Amino acid sequence: MFKKKPSVKPQSSLRSSDRRKIAQSIISSLSYNPTGIPEATVRNLLLPDGTSSGKFTTTHGPDLAPVNGVIYFGPHPDSEERPLWVKIDRHIPELFPTCYTLWANPTLLPILVTNGYVIERISDGADLMIPGLIAPFPEGAKLGALVGVADYRRPEVAVAVGVCEVDVSALHEVEGERGRAVRVLHWVGDEVYKWGGGGGKVPESLKVPGEGEAGVDGNMAEKLAGLEVKEKAQMEETKEAAKVDDGQEEIRQLETKEIDAAFYAALLFGLQTLASNPEALDFPLTSSAFVEKLVHPYLPPASHFPPHNYLQSQVHPSLVLKKTSWKNIAKFLKMLQGKMLVNTKTRNGGEVVVLEVNWEHPEAQSFKKYKLPEAPKEKVGGSGGAAEGEQGKIGTVKVEALYRPNGKGVKFFEEIGAGTKDFYTSADLKTMLNTYVDSNKLANPNNKRLITLNPLLSNSFFLSTPADEKDLASARGVYKRDLLAERLIKSCSPYHRITTPSGEVSKPKSGAAPKVEIIMEKRQGRKTVTRIIGLESFGVDPKQMAEELQRVCAGAATVGQAQGLKPGLMEVAVQGSMEKEVRGALEKRGVGQRLVGVTDKTGGKK
Repeated sequence: MFKKKPSVKPQSSLRSSDRRKIAQSIISSLSYNPTGIPEATVRNLLLPDGTSSGKFTTTHGPDLAPVNGVIYFGPHPDSEERPLWVKIDRHIPELFPTCYTLWANPTLLPILVTNGYVIERISDGADLMIPGLIAPFPEGAKLGALVGVADYRRPEVAVAVGVCEVDVSALHEVEGERGRAVRVLHWVGDEVYKWGGGGGKVPESLKVPGEGEAGVDGNMAEKLAGLEVKEKAQMEETKEAAKVDDGQEEIRQLETKEIDAAFYAALLFGLQTLASNPEALDFPLTSSAFVEKLVHPYLPPASHFPPHNYLQSQVHPSLVLKKTSWKNIAKFLKMLQGKMLVNTKTRNGGEVVVLEVNWEHPEAQSFKKYKLPEAPKEKVGGSGGAAEGEQGKIGTVKVEALYRPNGKGVKFFEEIGAGTKDFYTSADLKTMLNTYVDSNKLANPNNKRLITLNPLLSNSFFLSTPADEKDLASARGVYKRDLLAERLIKSCSPYHRITTPSGEVSKPKSGAAPKVEIIMEKRQGRKTVTRIIGLESFGVDPKQMAEELQRVCAGAATVGQAQGLKPGLMEVAVQGSMEKEVRGALEKRGVGQRLVGVTDKTGGKK
């Protein structure tokens, strides 16, 4: 809610009558009645003497929606003045406490606990998801209830405040569940927390007066203590193998059979992925290059293995070749050759090289892909660093050229029994042609690059045009294999398919792949405006793009219906000539330079 620093008007002192009225309203709405503490003292703990208020304005979300409200400031005993409560106009809940207030009143709200890694994500502005919860759950954590969020090592010290989006108290277990548990409104480190001096120090522990559903009861504390003892024991056992650099909770050590299966699955993943673009590999490959290009990029994340913690999104630390049963690359390749996945050769000196791979292996073709690991999040200084790191480059947009049988070429597909309504890659088409040539013995025995043209090939790939008829006559019944493959491809209708960085795959669409168009033009005579069109095709949210460009370009950015395109397709407009800035924002979202077109209508250099 408060990633951006709010603009707060001058504070004014709160009248005693108003202070008592607001405090009493809080006590009633939260059913807060700590035992053994007089009501006047409770009111003073919630809103102490000397409380002041200041109206604030800020914006929130990709739409930069305006947010207005009031922040109440006050000093608790032996502390400086801090923001204590936040009231947001037309918001549910309208009033919520800050962490400073919860530290002075540890039983004010039900406390949900989670692990340290989830706390880090919340500090980046994320919400608390259901799988991140740690049982037991307090009875007060109902749908719509205000709750605090704490690290289970300090379950009484709330480091975030939010509102339940599900009935957490009714959950029996969280493993395998999905969805948002708590919409986070405020956290330690946000701009409200840092208001007035950079923020206070988070206490190591708090004294909880009494027990009850609003606080951490004795049974819960006992269970959490047992959880901590168990984790410490696991930490000692897996100290070296399961250490994670970004503060994530410990990851269990994998068994050898699990590591073997992961490496084998990664190879199948790599074969299936690169089969559409085999030219990307220049055979023969050294053994190390083979592993680096076809195995390592496709190893699964730690979340792939039980207990399937979705937060463990990076490569499992156990996945190193020396921990497999093969121990080294040579034995790994020998196993793969035995399964007819690769063809290797041992050169003089004992070096093993990979001559070719079997792109058509049934296991590779039928392999079911899994989610790949995420790139490690960069640590960036400053209050906005974490957020900017998350918005950095998260993947690459992939555009795949596809082809569908058309015209005279349909005869060839009917002859070989291939679907005439299916889509094929260029590699698929070349394989089909090679299979047909080999099965009909059309290749020249002395030069495999030369193919004898039979009536089917001549009628399917040569049009009834003067140029094609001349080419066919000069060939004298023999044609080069690579040129014939090009004719097969040209006989088909072109299509394309786009895979966004999030993994969403589009349906095949007719024609060549589109581009994001950057158009710079003059408006009102002298003002230059940069328009960006076509973001949706590549999974880029125009509103989020506008928000970033507004910050990067230090100028106004708007989102509206794209001119001349069908309703719902948007364009982003930003003041000034901003080609470089727009290209940078697109690259962060995986849209490479070859997918971007630029038109300069300002009369300047291109």
